[in-house]
Amino acid sequence: MPAPTILSESRTSRNTKHSSRLFIRRPLDLRARLVALLATGEHVIVHARTRDVSPSGAGLTLTSELPSGTSVVLCLRLPGGGQLCMQAVIARQRGFRAGLQFVGPTAEQRLLLSELCFA
Repeated sequence: MPAPTILSESRTSRNTKHSSRLFIRRPLDLRARLVALLATGEHVIVHARTRDVSPSGAGLTLTSELPSGTSVVLCLRLPGGGQLCMQAVIARQRGFRAGLQFVGPTAEQRLLLSELCFA
C-alpha cells in the first residue's frame, strides 16, 4: 500500500486557505448520513454526499446546513456494500457544503479510510 501523500510547506496559492490539512483529499462520491448533536441537545439526521475524503477528514454536500463546531457521527455507504461510521466535527461550513475532521478514528476505521483514499 502506498504511503499517504502529505502536503509540503510550499503550497500553491489555491491551497493556502486550507493550510491546516495534512493530507490531500481524494475526490469520491458516496452516499452519507450524519447524526448531529445540536447545541440544544437534540439529535438531527442530515443526508449528504461526499465530495472528497482523506485519512483525516471529508468534504460533503449536505441536505441541511449545520454550523461549524457541530459534533456528528458520519456514516458512509462503502463501495461494494457495507458501512463506515465514525465520529467527526464540522471544521468548515459554507451553506450546504461542509468540511469534516475525523475525531479519534479506530485502527479499523483508519484502515478502511486508507483503502478508500489510496485504492
